[in-house]
Amino acid sequence: MPRRSPLAPSWLRALTLSSFAMGGLLVAAPAHADESEEAPATIVDVSMQDGELTARIRWAAESSSLPGEVEVLSYDGTDKPTASERLSPKAGEETEVKLTGAVQEPWETGWAQKLVLRSDKGEELASQPYDVSLACEDEKTCQLTAAPGISASREVLHVSDALQKTLTTLEKELGEKEFDLVHEVARREPALYGEVLGYAQGLVRYGPATGCRCSWEASHARSNTQGTGLGAAHELYARPLSRTRPSNARLSAQGSSRVTLNLRCQSLGSILQQHIGIRQPGGLVKSVLMPQPVYSTCAGTCSGRFRHFGRITGIVGAYSPTPFPPPTILNATAKEQSKYHLGNSLSPLLNETRFAHPDSHFDVSATVSNSGSGSGYVQTSGEAFYAYNGNIDFWQPQARARGGYAIAVEGVAVCPGGGLNPVGRAWDSATGMGNQTVLTQSINAFFGL
Repeated sequence: MPRRSPLAPSWLRALTLSSFAMGGLLVAAPAHADESEEAPATIVDVSMQDGELTARIRWAAESSSLPGEVEVLSYDGTDKPTASERLSPKAGEETEVKLTGAVQEPWETGWAQKLVLRSDKGEELASQPYDVSLACEDEKTCQLTAAPGISASREVLHVSDALQKTLTTLEKELGEKEFDLVHEVARREPALYGEVLGYAQGLVRYGPATGCRCSWEASHARSNTQGTGLGAAHELYARPLSRTRPSNARLSAQGSSRVTLNLRCQSLGSILQQHIGIRQPGGLVKSVLMPQPVYSTCAGTCSGRFRHFGRITGIVGAYSPTPFPPPTILNATAKEQSKYHLGNSLSPLLNETRFAHPDSHFDVSATVSNSGSGSGYVQTSGEAFYAYNGNIDFWQPQARARGGYAIAVEGVAVCPGGGLNPVGRAWDSATGMGNQTVLTQSINAFFGL
């Protein structure tokens, strides 16, 4: 079971914001601090190595919060389990695990998939969506890749930021002229050839048919300086590793996460087909018939409005020895800062900074309605410092900084020609060793699920 961290109280202060000038009403409210409960594990990255899905898992620093055994399960795009592995957690360490056979024919089962960690008692400890795509050696041979992704409703197509920008450029350049989607994207950005193959396959299956039809796309961007797939989320824990040796360390992290929901309207002219060889584990190459659709843009016939939800959380704690007289310079400090924006706005809707005295925290959220932008964005930075003189007669200094976030976007489309679904949803959440379930619950409450 998750263990309550000593750094966080039960409730956090309220934050009040008034309406703003971006086309909607902004309401900010305090959020319950259950996110401060420390989770036993965090999935920090997902990738494809040697043809198999591979996950990196970071275990909590204290063994008392860890279950005896954890099961790692993968689910395809239809929520069907595909593979599992059992692990024995090791406190404070990272484990790399391969799930043989986890990714099976994503062109049939869906390119957006999910990993889940469950305890030996069946409790869900963490989850991480991941996007499967193609990396191609040439126009005829590709291999499967995977990377951390975001969640979205079933009818929403997942694209990278780079592909979404290229598609928007195509629309502006070609206007209402017909274009071969795969060819035109690959001609401008050869590195996107594999991704656009999968996108085209999903678009033909779920997107525009005859006439001008609209479909939802979700893209995301995550980056940080810790080398994980957590984006704006991080966990910094600075403490001496030896009680008898002097030491010091200053840990820092910066990160950002963006979610964008976009409405794209196209008219299907024709569909060509091409055989692509997709490498399987063991060296087998499977031939798959992939569509190569020809579209024309019909922008302007549909319009979308958006609702947004953003939540940022942060906890800092610093503990120092207390000899007499007290030291003039603190030998443990921590800082956490987080901002939530809409679109490309330079003015954040939420902006929180905390220093450890000896501990502090924030957990605030905001909702926005009737916005013309489908993008939400979080930036964070954290720092934890300690200096230890090796004197075992005093408590050792330690400092901790943790950041987490949740972003959700809901779009409603008005299309004369109709579409697959008038409502599209996309969301993302992550936390450094915090309780991700609580963040997910706040997103579900925003959507009314």
